[in-house]
Amino acid sequence: MARTDWFRNTVWNADIEAAYREKLARSRSSRPQYLTIQAGYLTKKYPNVALSLIDEYFDTHDDFHIASALCIRAVSYITLGQISEAVITYKQALDWELSHPGRTTTAGIDLAKLVVNQRLSNEYDYVLEILTTRFKPSDLQFPSLRYRWNGCNALIANDLGHTAEAIEFAERALQAAAQTESPYRYHRDVGVVRDASDEFARRLKRIARPSKLRSLFRLIIR
Repeated sequence: MARTDWFRNTVWNADIEAAYREKLARSRSSRPQYLTIQAGYLTKKYPNVALSLIDEYFDTHDDFHIASALCIRAVSYITLGQISEAVITYKQALDWELSHPGRTTTAGIDLAKLVVNQRLSNEYDYVLEILTTRFKPSDLQFPSLRYRWNGCNALIANDLGHTAEAIEFAERALQAAAQTESPYRYHRDVGVVRDASDEFARRLKRIARPSKLRSLFRLIIR
């Protein structure tokens, strides 16, 4: 087992938990970090375990990984279908980030995508404020983030009846999805869009102008 494998388990059972607990007990100074990392690996298949580990994290009273722990809790809620709880938890993460500049997570864009995917129109104003105030152009260098940022703006604008604005955002999102390299010389495959075939992407393709879409569609991962 590699040195870091013990807190990155993707399968969970009594034996694995026992081995994890044994090593965790020896890592008192890094316990908060190992709790959040392990929880993050379990959100999709073992959400209740992830939630339990995050509860343990908060019991440590650590104040460095709070926003990340809240995001992991939110993803676990999404897996369980508890969408309202996920929205509340993402907002808690964003509130924490506001009082701790420089220690940000993906909470803003993750909440935005959740809201547009679920069509939570009562949250549109909040999300638009986050997309407008929490992101600078320098934050959107990676194609995957630019894809989601523009895509969320497009879907909200479309639902609000702002057709021209929605088209512009959708085309920008699809251009980002078609980009095959990141701007970083030695990490060309980092931050590119791996898949643009889900309902989020299909909605964007329906909004974009057909002439632009045809030229982009050949480049986008189906």
